[in-house]
Amino acid sequence: MKLDKKLLIIDGLNLIRRLYAALESEQDLSRRIERTQSISVEALTKLIHQFTPSYAVVVFDSSGKTWRHEVFPEYKLGRVPMDDALLDSLADFAKVFRFNNLPCLRLEGWEADDLIATLAVKAARNDVKAFIVSTDKGFTQLLGDERIYQYDYFAKLGYDKVWVPEKYGVQVEQLVDYWALVGDTTNRIPGVKGIGPKTAASLLKDFSTIEALYENIGLLPERVQRQLSGVGSYEQCLLARSLVALKTDVEIGIRLSQLEFTLKTTDR
Repeated sequence: MKLDKKLLIIDGLNLIRRLYAALESEQDLSRRIERTQSISVEALTKLIHQFTPSYAVVVFDSSGKTWRHEVFPEYKLGRVPMDDALLDSLADFAKVFRFNNLPCLRLEGWEADDLIATLAVKAARNDVKAFIVSTDKGFTQLLGDERIYQYDYFAKLGYDKVWVPEKYGVQVEQLVDYWALVGDTTNRIPGVKGIGPKTAASLLKDFSTIEALYENIGLLPERVQRQLSGVGSYEQCLLARSLVALKTDVEIGIRLSQLEFTLKTTDR
């Protein structure tokens, strides 16, 4: 395949929830859902024209718990739940998207994040550029591959591997270790108490991984040693890293050719 081939991957729920939230002044729930669907299609149309993809897909989360809940029951505990009306209408959103020739993907037991990561990595390995449309910071860990990009539809900003050190102070490959130290508050994954972004970035500059950091713990300032030496701290770091790391080998069961995109035309 040629490098000009592009796969556009839209984080469906990420897009829909933000558009829905922007319409909070609409008191009629049915009307709010309809307007969100209409604006969502407009947003997807803009993205299609902007990226002119060879392939495209909107990815949704499955209902219920995933493997992360199994290994860490507190995962996402306490997050504001989705409005019931919006949750019940997601199948209708998918129908509207499919009507506009946009394939939709949902796999039972899997979060959209892991499906998106798998699609992006597999596309890149086949020399297809992957553009992930989402505001979720977790996808930045994939930007080490120069054929994978992230785009924030709302901020109208694109992100690549050059942006990561400027934002976090660490290399792309160190992001999961970085988040293991500072925690991921969005998903309720705790880090090491007392270790903030600046300290974490400084530590990973000298010791590239969690393992290397703990192997050389005696070289660290006493305050940091105390923070890292808490009961179960090392094990918690490893668990946190496994939770924030996206799966890139999910058996999705579809071929790239099935996501081929053609702009829908209508007869007048």
